[in-house]
Amino acid sequence: MNIIGLDKIRKISDNTDLETNLTGLDMIRCDDEGVNITGLDSIRSIFTNDFPKMSAFAMELIRLASTAKELDDGLKQYGSDLHRYEFAPVAALSDVRDFEERHNIKLPQSYVEFLTQVGNGGAGPDFGLLSLQQLELRNFYAHSNRSVPYSMARCESDFYTFPFTSSKPVMLDSSLTESKWDDACTALSEISPNERPADYEERRRELYNGVIQIVDTDSSFCPVLICAGDMNGEIMEFSHDLDMPKYVGKCFEDWITGYFEDVIRRFSRK
Repeated sequence: MNIIGLDKIRKISDNTDLETNLTGLDMIRCDDEGVNITGLDSIRSIFTNDFPKMSAFAMELIRLASTAKELDDGLKQYGSDLHRYEFAPVAALSDVRDFEERHNIKLPQSYVEFLTQVGNGGAGPDFGLLSLQQLELRNFYAHSNRSVPYSMARCESDFYTFPFTSSKPVMLDSSLTESKWDDACTALSEISPNERPADYEERRRELYNGVIQIVDTDSSFCPVLICAGDMNGEIMEFSHDLDMPKYVGKCFEDWITGYFEDVIRRFSRK
């Protein structure tokens, strides 16, 4: 069997006895036994988990972004002139799982749905959400003492948390109090960053253990996604100056949809 052209492709995985070759699109691939597909550059594993059924959250988020773009046609919302209410091409689920394995972390389900069904970064608060590749540059510990490309050069983050250290305590959970945070910051201040730079960096890193910066921003308070502990999936605002983190009170799904709903309300009144 030979199938040429996107309009001719049908799901044929039920009949694995056929030796099948699909051509005409540029890098479509299928993992089903006996099937080889080539075609369009970024479409992969169309019969498997790389393209799961779109969730209600993903469909609603795409609708909200489209409405916000239509209403804010002058791109007046802060940062919208950069992301333009558009999402990057989605990530393959296999790439997300590989990312999790490399960094010893489990991303919240709604965030995985965003990456694989909506976009691998793009429209969102401030200058937009980071892609998996940018997350690595923004959060990977090995980059902490050297400059990094892209917009990170503008506002390099302090949140060097990858890979997640499961043996270390998670600071951002329901037990966090102002007193606990102050004690941790006091202990950090007693270490000289000049005399003991490695100890200082490691202790500072422990403050952020289990969180990742997901937004490209120049704000002093940066939204971070909690990926460990009993607040997994929640959003907090973290200060580069080590002020007490602010609990937003929203999971990732509510936080990102809330951003677009706020934009829509703002520009609907005009």
